[in-house]
Amino acid sequence: MGTTDLRKELHKYIDKADEAFLKVVYALSIEKKTSDIVGYRPDGKPFSQKELRNRVLTASKRVKEGDYISQEDIEEEVEGW
Repeated sequence: MGTTDLRKELHKYIDKADEAFLKVVYALSIEKKTSDIVGYRPDGKPFSQKELRNRVLTASKRVKEGDYISQEDIEEEVEGW
């Protein structure tokens, strides 16, 4: 059965379906719509897989360029608090 036939059959079923089935279909559609979300920022805003990938690539580039703080430097700073 192709996509067009599936849509037609689902439309027929949805028109006659009970509330429980409709809620399940709705939940699945929302999940599909938001499936690009892979995490959340501390302020609660979501970020996508694409954003995460970009952040990882940027961080990797900084590390390769030596732009980072070592564990030892952090420990020295903390001791001074």
